[in-house]
Order: sequence, then structure tokens, then C-alpha cells
Amino acid sequence: QDLGEQLSKLGSQAAPKYVTPFFSGLGNSLNSAFYHSADLHNILGFDVGVKLAFAGVEDADNTYDLTLPSTITFGGRTLRAGTHYPLTVTAPTAVGSKDPKKVYTTATDGVIPAGTQILELPGGFDIPAVGVPMPQLAIGLPFGLEVIGRFTPTISAGDAGKFSYTGFGVRYDVDQWLPLFPIDIAIHFATQKLNFKDKADKDIFSASATAYGVEVSKKLLFITLYGGFQLESSTISLATFQGIEPSTGATVTIPGFDVEGSNKSRATVGLRMLLLIVNVHAEYSIATNPMLAAGVGISIR
Repeated sequence: QDLGEQLSKLGSQAAPKYVTPFFSGLGNSLNSAFYHSADLHNILGFDVGVKLAFAGVEDADNTYDLTLPSTITFGGRTLRAGTHYPLTVTAPTAVGSKDPKKVYTTATDGVIPAGTQILELPGGFDIPAVGVPMPQLAIGLPFGLEVIGRFTPTISAGDAGKFSYTGFGVRYDVDQWLPLFPIDIAIHFATQKLNFKDKADKDIFSASATAYGVEVSKKLLFITLYGGFQLESSTISLATFQGIEPSTGATVTIPGFDVEGSNKSRATVGLRMLLLIVNVHAEYSIATNPMLAAGVGISIR
């Protein structure tokens, strides 16, 4: 079952809580791995490769608490929260357990016995980290500039569905104005857009991400140590979908809504190895939601 199918089992109160950890992780991953050195390419120098970024899933991201309606109609009877069933339940989010949360009556109303299932909230996809693969091309331009392009055609996101995205960025060489300065310094800006569909090609959500920051690096033989600080934002917009009204079990139209990425800034440290023209790097970012990223590719200075 994909994300669209799971959302169709949720109401307007549960849906944002269900998808927020998954959405936030995607947005944070998009804003990752723009650079692996502050030494920008010479004119028409380039590197091309694939980046992989992962947002870790905390224990708190695996579940959410939902307050159930004060009454639920079941079997032609009106049941009351706190009397016939729990007022609140804990259910899995999209990154949590695959097991659905089943809600049972806790007391009889005289007709419907205790222990009768009256509601089921969907399970998640049991995802330990939310990751995004990002093919990237960077090309050196005159005046100490470098442009970055990212593009992913529609590819599978496993059980959840499939996605595609594009991105653009620019970097500027700061240390060109500091002769003989022993450390490379650059600044960057990037913006990206991601579209996510279910297995039937129906639009589920779109994501946009923007980041700007500064990076520094120092090359030691074939190893480069790098780091940086970045301000960022990401917004994921869920499309309007058909969900379930838990109080009656009726199908209802749920308006789309936005989820903001949890990371607003990050500090990054990383290591790059350049073996002839083969470039391999890995980095860790300290942020509200810590990030891991790695990349491999070909670099021509």
C-alpha cells in the first residue's frame, strides 16, 4: 500500500500528524550535500555525481497521539468517547510501524459488546531514515562563480510511491579576494522542487526547499576537510484527497495542507577524498533533525 492509499484511511485531524515526520525528513534531505569543498571549479571545470542524504527518524517520530471524536456512529448506535472507547489513542506515523492501530470498545452500550473493533488507523512504512538520491552537476564559470544543477526523473520510493525533482544553485568564491589565504571560502544559494505521486500516478504532494550559507575547506594531499553553516527552509504541500470521517466512517474531501521542514539551520562537517578524478565524500550535519549525506562522482578541476 502506498502513501495515497494510507492517507485515504485518515481524517483531517490525523492526516497532518501522520505525514509530518515523513514530509519533514524529505525537505531536510533536499537541503543537503550541495558542496564537498569550498575550492570552486575553474572555468568549465565540473563534477558530476550522485548524492544521498538521510534524515534520521527519532523514536518520537514513529507515533502520534490522536484525540478521537466525542461520539462515533457504529452499527447504528452512538458510542461516546471516554465511556465506550478511549478518548485518545497512539497510532503509527508514516515512518512508524506497518501495523495499523485498531480501536476497540472498552465498555458495552447494551448492544455492542466491549472489545468490538470500531476504527482502524493505518500503519506506516517502518522507515529508519528518510532519504533522497540526488544526481548533481556543478560547472565552473567566470568571475569565481559555479552553478549547480540537480535532476531526478520519476523513480520509485519503495512502497510509498514515486517521485521526481529538479534543483538549481549558485556558488561564489570568496577567498579569491584574499590572496594567499590558507583556507578556501565560498558561499552558496540553492532552490529545489520535488513532486510525489502514488503508484497510480496521482499527485500526492509537492515539496520546495531553499538554502543559503557559507562553507570552508582545507585540502591536505588527496583529502579535503570541509564544513559550513547554512540557513534553510522547506515546505511540503499535500494535495486535496479523499479521507475517512472517523465519527461516521463516511468518505469526505480533506483540503490540502502545508508541512514545514523541521530544520531551519545546520552546521556541517565532512571529509572528501579525490583519487585522480574520482570524488568520494561524506558529511554529518548538526540540526534539529541531524543529517547524514554522502556522494560519489567524477571531478575535473
